[in-house]
Amino acid sequence: MERPVRIYRSRRPLKTALIVFFSLLAALILIALAVFFGFRRYIVYTSDGVKLEVPWLQEPGEPGDADAAESGGGAL
Repeated sequence: MERPVRIYRSRRPLKTALIVFFSLLAALILIALAVFFGFRRYIVYTSDGVKLEVPWLQEPGEPGDADAAESGGGAL
């Protein structure tokens, strides 16, 4: 009676692809959460809608948080 031949099988390609896909998905979710919570302080709610006022992206002449703080218009 012959013994059945055992062949080494590595991980299946579908399983490897799913592991890579879900790892990338988890990394993208973590990056999105970090960006959301990082920029949360720059979100401004106005009557026109929601604006994102990032100081380093504003033009030097545009009104922003820095100009309001200098003129005394901003209250904490």
